[in-house]
Amino acid sequence: MTETTTLTLKFKGIEAHLLKQMVDLGLFNNKSEAIRSALIKYAIDLNLLDKKTIWQEIQANKKRKVSPEQLAIDIQSIRDET
Repeated sequence: MTETTTLTLKFKGIEAHLLKQMVDLGLFNNKSEAIRSALIKYAIDLNLLDKKTIWQEIQANKKRKVSPEQLAIDIQSIRDET
């Protein structure tokens, strides 16, 4: 059985700005996706999840159509704003 949790979160300041920017740049389809990804990254950093297993699951899903070149441009534009 798959567990489901629904949350209502409010972000302000830098957190709200970062979420909007991640979506605006096309790094994520929406804010919820960005937050889910951050949670997975944090769990990996804490060794709660195995990187190899997560990578296999990621590879099994449909890929976004963002070229490495476009990703580099998007990342640079984020750096330029700081």
